[in-house]
Amino acid sequence: MKGITYILLAVSLVFSTCKKVEVENDFLISLIETSPSSIVEFEENINIRISYNHAQGFLGFSDPDYLSLEVKDSRLSNPDYYHLFPLSPPQSDVSISGEILIEVDAPFIFGNGNTETLTFTIAIQDKDKNWSNKVTTDLITVNK
Repeated sequence: MKGITYILLAVSLVFSTCKKVEVENDFLISLIETSPSSIVEFEENINIRISYNHAQGFLGFSDPDYLSLEVKDSRLSNPDYYHLFPLSPPQSDVSISGEILIEVDAPFIFGNGNTETLTFTIAIQDKDKNWSNKVTTDLITVNK
């Protein structure tokens, strides 16, 4: 009986010292600001300011044909992709953080109404082909 007690005690001790290991995402973006929140179609661009933080500095590509910035208009089924130039020196492994200003050309109304609303969802791919988290802008109103 003492043997079983010792075994149960040992097993409970092992399980009580186990901790869940959480993997932190070392590549995060966050929305800082979207302006303006209401525009007249074809007349004003939308400015979206995001911040980024990458532990290894693997953002941007020297190849201008590689599109690593994803911007999706909520009214459309597919996102648009853009080139993001390198944000750290080549072959470096340094932590970087900063801000990116994304300027979206003047949106327009797709339907026949006088007003439409939309959001933009943004993500960035790093050099290891990992995507950041997605951020979504506040509601933007487009008027005729």
